[in-house]
Amino acid sequence: MKKQKEYKQKLLKSEQTDHSIVNHHQEEQLTSKKTEEDGELFIGEKKFRTGLGWLTIFFIILLFFTETTMSQEEGIEVIQNRVSHAVESGFTIETDTEIQIDARDFEITGFDGLGEARMLIWDYRGDTGNEIQILADGQVIREVHRLNSNVAAYSVPVPGVITIRGLESHAAQPITYAVKFPERKETIFNLVPVNGTNQYTLIPRF
Repeated sequence: MKKQKEYKQKLLKSEQTDHSIVNHHQEEQLTSKKTEEDGELFIGEKKFRTGLGWLTIFFIILLFFTETTMSQEEGIEVIQNRVSHAVESGFTIETDTEIQIDARDFEITGFDGLGEARMLIWDYRGDTGNEIQILADGQVIREVHRLNSNVAAYSVPVPGVITIRGLESHAAQPITYAVKFPERKETIFNLVPVNGTNQYTLIPRF
């Protein structure tokens, strides 16, 4: 009688264990099924992907500002070096910044063949409103050009000599400006006195 009772107790425990295993297995199946229905490879995948997306956007914005932001001191150094292959068109500094450079003529070489090239021009001090005249091989291509921070584009001959003549300065100072030849990826910082000139000799690569 005692053995029969012990046997029944063992049988009851075994059934309870089997029932617990079945319930646990069913729970795993339901969880797996819900994850598959939601299109997730693992629980919380959607939240993980959303967080990863925002983190990626944050680093892209941070990288953009890190690469494009230049301090005032760095800007002055770039201008005093006179020629840059790194700055973007329209690069400016504060209008009242003092910079010690002289008026120069430049020779730009390496243009591809004969014909025309693009010349970009703007005032790296911003919207001063100073005025210049632009000539190509002695012929006027712009009678009066008012300088500001907006980039203007002109087609110029290659080979050729481009002349920038100072007309009027609204700040009683030499006229500052930058020219860029995108084909050569060169930005040149210069100044021209009123009634003075700068010349840029463009030479093709033969």
